[in-house]
Amino acid sequence: MSRKFLWIIAIFMGFAMIALIIVQAYWISNAYRLKEKQFSQLVNRALYNVVSEIQERETIWHIMDEAEVFDSTWQEEMAFWEQYNFDINASIGQDGKFDQSLHFSQRSSPGQQQHKLTIIADDTVLQIKQDPGIVFVDTGYGGNIHLYQPQIRKKIEKKMAENRIFIDRIMERMISPDAPIEKRVDPDHLDQVIRRQFLNSGIDLDYEFAILRGNMDFAYKSSGYYYDDEMEHFGTALFPNDFFSRTGYLSLYFPRKTSFLLKSLGFMGISSIILTLVIILSFTVTIFIIFRQKRLSEIKNDFVSNMTHELKTPISTISLASQMLNDKTIPTESKNYDNISRILRDESKRLGYQVEKVLQMAIFDQGRIKLKKKKTDINELIHNVITNFTLQIEDKNGEIEEDYAADNAVIHVDSVHFTNMISNLVDNAIKYSVEKPAISVSTLNRNEKLIIRVKDNGIGIKKEDQRRIFEKFYRVPTGNVHNVKGFGLGLSYVKKIAEEHHGSVSLKSEPGKGTEFEISLPVNSK
Repeated sequence: MSRKFLWIIAIFMGFAMIALIIVQAYWISNAYRLKEKQFSQLVNRALYNVVSEIQERETIWHIMDEAEVFDSTWQEEMAFWEQYNFDINASIGQDGKFDQSLHFSQRSSPGQQQHKLTIIADDTVLQIKQDPGIVFVDTGYGGNIHLYQPQIRKKIEKKMAENRIFIDRIMERMISPDAPIEKRVDPDHLDQVIRRQFLNSGIDLDYEFAILRGNMDFAYKSSGYYYDDEMEHFGTALFPNDFFSRTGYLSLYFPRKTSFLLKSLGFMGISSIILTLVIILSFTVTIFIIFRQKRLSEIKNDFVSNMTHELKTPISTISLASQMLNDKTIPTESKNYDNISRILRDESKRLGYQVEKVLQMAIFDQGRIKLKKKKTDINELIHNVITNFTLQIEDKNGEIEEDYAADNAVIHVDSVHFTNMISNLVDNAIKYSVEKPAISVSTLNRNEKLIIRVKDNGIGIKKEDQRRIFEKFYRVPTGNVHNVKGFGLGLSYVKKIAEEHHGSVSLKSEPGKGTEFEISLPVNSK
C-alpha cells in the first residue's frame, strides 16, 4: 500500500470525522438551546408568581391596615343585621310553575310584634306580600325592589358609602404608593418566596438576587451578587400595578446555570459527548498506527536490503579467500597466509556484527527477551569488549581510557546481550567522533548499584533529540548528510537490555562537547 493511498484514506476519514463532529455539535447545541429556552420560561413563570405573591401580601397588608379604621363601624353594622332572619324557598306549584320566595323577618322576643316580608317570584309576575310596619313597592316584571323602610334604607346607604371609601383608600395606596422599596419588600421574605416558587417549578439551583430602586440604584444585594454583562440576568418589576412610577425591580441570575443545563441534558447528551471523544481518539490512534506501521515497514525493507548487501560482501570476501587457500595452481610460497588470515578475521567480525543487528531486530519483534543470566564479572566483560575495538580506535589515532573502580562488579547478566549493549555504546562513541576519538569507560559502585559510564568527545546530541534518542528506529537528523551508517536500533536496544536486567540508562550531552551514557544496574538482582 503506497503512502499516497494512505494519505487519501486518511483525508477521507478526516472529512467523515469532521462531519460527524459537526452533526454531534449541532445536535448538542440545539438540545442545549432548547433546555435554555425551557429554563428561561420556567424562571420567568416563577418570577411572575413571586411578583403576584408579593403584591398579594402588600394588598392584604393594606386591607388589614385600613380595616383597623373601620373596625368599630363594622361591629355596629353586624349588630344591626343580626336582628333579621333571611330564608329562601323554592317550589313547583299545582299549575307547574316554578315559584321561589325570600322571607325577610325581624327577630323579636316573645310577646313582641314580628315584622315579616315575603317576596314571591314566578315566571311571569313578581308579587309582594307584606306585614304591617314595612312598606315595599313592586316596580313590575323585571324591575327592582326598593325598600322604603326608613331604618333599613339608611343603614344600607351608609354601608355602601363606607365600602366605597374603604375600597377607594386601598386602591389609592396601591396605585400611588409613597413608601420606599426598602419598606415595601423584606429581602428575607422575598428570598423565601423565590426559593419556594423555583422549587415548585423544578429549579433546584443556587441563585443570587438584588432589589433595585426606581432609579436603578441597589437597595439590597445578596452576598454573592455582582453584575456581569456576559452573564444572563433575569429581571422583573416587583410592583407592576404601580401606575405612575416604578418603585422597585428584582434582578436575579444563576452562577451555575451552564452546568445545570448540561446536567439536565441527561444520559443522551453525556453519552453523545463521550462517544464523540472516543471516536476522535480512535481515529487519531488509528491514523498514527497506520503511518507508524508504514514507516516501520519501509525501515524494515531498507534494513533487509542493506543487510543483504552487508552480508553478501563479507561472505564473498571469505569465499574468495578460502578459494585462494584451496587453489592448487597457486604456489604455496606465493600465498600470503598472514594477509589472508587478516582478511578472514576482519570479514568474520564484520559478519558477526551484521548478525548482531539481525538479532536486535528479532528481539524487538518478539517484544520480550528470554535472558540466560549467569554470574559475570562486568569489569572483565567490558575490558574484552574494548579490546575488540582497539584496532578501530588506533586507525583513527584515538585513545580509550579504562577505569574499573567498582569493587562489587560480579552480577547476574546475560553475557551475550550485555556484551552487545556495551559494544553499541563504544561503537557509537567511535562513529560520532569528529576528530581523534577520546573515549572513557568506567565502573563504580553507588547505593547498592553498579554504575557503568561511557563518555566520548563526539558531536553531542541536542536537547530536543535527547527525549527520543532511545526510541526504536530513531536517528538524530543531520540534514541531507548520511555519513554514519545505522538503523536507529542501537540505543533502543541498550535501553531494552538495561531494563530487562532491572536497570536504567540515562545520558548527558551538549552539542559539540560529547555525550556521556550512564547505565545503572542493581548488584543483587538475579
